[in-house]
Amino acid sequence: MGCCTSSQNPQPTYTQTQTTFSDAPTSPLLSSPPSPLHKVMSLDSRPRQHCYSFMSEGTEDLDTKSLSMIKVAEFCNGGTDYKYEDSYRGEMGRRPAKKSFFVVEKQNPPTKARRQKRKNDSKKTDPKAIVLSMMQIPLTCPFTLHSDAEKKAFSSLIMNLKHPYILPVFDVKFDLMSNNDSESSITNVNSPNSSSTMDILVARKLCERGSLRDEIYGVGDPQDSYITKYPPKTKGVPLHPKKIRNYGRQILEAMLALQKRGITCYNLSSSNVMVDWDEASKNYVAKISDIENSLLCKRPSSSLENLTLVHENRVDVDVLHFGHLLFEMALGHRLHKSTPCQSVLKNEYEGVNAEISEVLWMIFSPESIRDKNICIEDVIKTSLFKDIKVKEGNSKINLNHSAKKIIKVCMASIVNFRSHRLEQYEASLRGPPMLVDTSSSTLDSH
Repeated sequence: MGCCTSSQNPQPTYTQTQTTFSDAPTSPLLSSPPSPLHKVMSLDSRPRQHCYSFMSEGTEDLDTKSLSMIKVAEFCNGGTDYKYEDSYRGEMGRRPAKKSFFVVEKQNPPTKARRQKRKNDSKKTDPKAIVLSMMQIPLTCPFTLHSDAEKKAFSSLIMNLKHPYILPVFDVKFDLMSNNDSESSITNVNSPNSSSTMDILVARKLCERGSLRDEIYGVGDPQDSYITKYPPKTKGVPLHPKKIRNYGRQILEAMLALQKRGITCYNLSSSNVMVDWDEASKNYVAKISDIENSLLCKRPSSSLENLTLVHENRVDVDVLHFGHLLFEMALGHRLHKSTPCQSVLKNEYEGVNAEISEVLWMIFSPESIRDKNICIEDVIKTSLFKDIKVKEGNSKINLNHSAKKIIKVCMASIVNFRSHRLEQYEASLRGPPMLVDTSSSTLDSH
């Protein structure tokens, strides 16, 4: 296994979108490039004003926690179906200061329309436990979401991403501390003297088994804190090859359905894949979650971005992220290098079967260069996944014009950004490091 392996109250700081990079990589080779969109545009083509983000330094930000609790309690008590009690589960995630989680109970009985829909979907019960995840809109988002029309279009988009292997979204809310959605209320959010932020809250079913990473690490209670579930320098247990086949194919099917609608899963990870009970098959299935991260141009961790750069000239980025996920399922821990060791790629590593090694070799080995980039369909056609039966069902994703416009703007912004980073990396291989002026960039790490 070895070869692959302040006590005072924090003071808030204000970060201006176009000049500061709070999480930028330190290497000059991987510095953030100028934004592909010289002006960050809203969906109705109005230029966006300079945006300020209220952030507090330190990991234990009690003010942020209290503010999140107030916002969610206000949301639940505002005529919704959700019952708010002692619901805060902020430490479930890796960065509680940036993303908060709440587990609430769905209390109201389903309406006649919901009962009919449940019958049509062959579901016996509506989910009672709901996860509310709340985060600040990333500064990397290439549109403003200021107007009611923009918010409605984005909400409709992620709620209509319905597929057997995508975890559905029930509700989406924005700017929770505002009494209305007017343009003036948002202006206060952009003020450098305001302690409010533009937030997005997303409601989903609570999967009792937790995430795929919870299963790999044998987590007893997925609602425990991140540090309790995944202690430093510990490893999980590799999944059985049958589970790897089933989960992997299900994830690939969801990725392919999204790709056909122009959406690339730039934030795919074992933490963003949930393990949910499927009543029809009487078995657990894998479902991709948090797709809004990609649609808001929320960048993955800088370390993962840097690891995938080596291969991005021959493999699609989402396939590289799937390769990291497959490695984690097969070996029980994350891949902390750009390429697995040769014993894994050449089927010489104990516990990793030949079919898994074949897929990892195709994704990560420079020797597998082809005429075109390795894509999702190439991975599905491998012997590991091609014979796995998947649920067909009603997997068509219908999108209106506004949704297609959101996708086009987001994906173009991310593609241009990643292309620039790849150009920097390849230039560094040919000669001295190429320094890039980032003074006008709007891309920030989150």
